[in-house]
Amino acid sequence: MAAVAVMMIMLAAAVPSWRYVMRNDAEEELIFRGGEIADAIARFQRRNGNALPPSLEVLVKGKFLRRPYKDPMTKHGRWRFIRPGEVVVPGAPGIPGMPGGTTTTTTTTTTRPSAFPQPGMTLGGFQGVASTSTEKSLRVFNGRTRYNEWVFLPGQPRVVGRPVGPAMPRPGGAFPTPRSPSFPTTTRP
Repeated sequence: MAAVAVMMIMLAAAVPSWRYVMRNDAEEELIFRGGEIADAIARFQRRNGNALPPSLEVLVKGKFLRRPYKDPMTKHGRWRFIRPGEVVVPGAPGIPGMPGGTTTTTTTTTTRPSAFPQPGMTLGGFQGVASTSTEKSLRVFNGRTRYNEWVFLPGQPRVVGRPVGPAMPRPGGAFPTPRSPSFPTTTRP
């Protein structure tokens, strides 16, 4: 009876670390899949005169993407497709690491009635993807800490972790100063 009780306590202690491992793997998969989709969009645009793909299936049929990857952070697996002119991350100051980073895209959409789409429907495709999960992430990706803020666009840098600035704090939390031993100096003969 005591052995069963000890095993139950050890199992209860292992469950949180197992969840962490599973979530960490899902985050790595999100970065991989989002990056693959962004790269496939870039290849599609190069071959098709900067046209945007209308769906993931078109990328797969054109052999730009191996398969229509699903969002690993949600049960249903549906992505949020970033359309031209859409706000990428609402209320965010921009993507760190990109000079003059903005939160909106610079392309515009056109609407016109046609025989194929419904009148007034937006024509064109998508220019990137983001997760639909609003959970807080374990990692920091491009300065963002929620999965729905992790945007994957062609040509966008993919920075995992905190951005490196001109002066990083030392382990004690203090910033290097010109007199501190960790401040880079040059000596002249």
